[in-house]
Amino acid sequence: MTMFSSFVLFVSGVIVINEALFRLFKVENSQAKLILSWVFPIALACIGFALQLGFFADCGAIDTWQGWVKTVLIGFGCALCANGTYNREEIWTLLQKIFSIFKTRKE
Repeated sequence: MTMFSSFVLFVSGVIVINEALFRLFKVENSQAKLILSWVFPIALACIGFALQLGFFADCGAIDTWQGWVKTVLIGFGCALCANGTYNREEIWTLLQKIFSIFKTRKE
């Protein structure tokens, strides 16, 4: 539960910081906004892991390369949530197909 609540807080913080940076630097180009909102969460997660901050400190308890992979995946998941990609219909149908594969294998 702690990991989930930390991740939700991380996503919320990334969204707020992204919008603040867009307004501070007056980023108007939608393509630049999209690229920055994908790069920023991954970079922020890597910084968190390098400095062993928050729930990224748990990633350091495993091998270094596994910690980096887990960190990048957390950053990627945060970028998915922050960009609203997770809420799209295509992602939902993909998840439903994956779940249906596991249902048929159990039987």
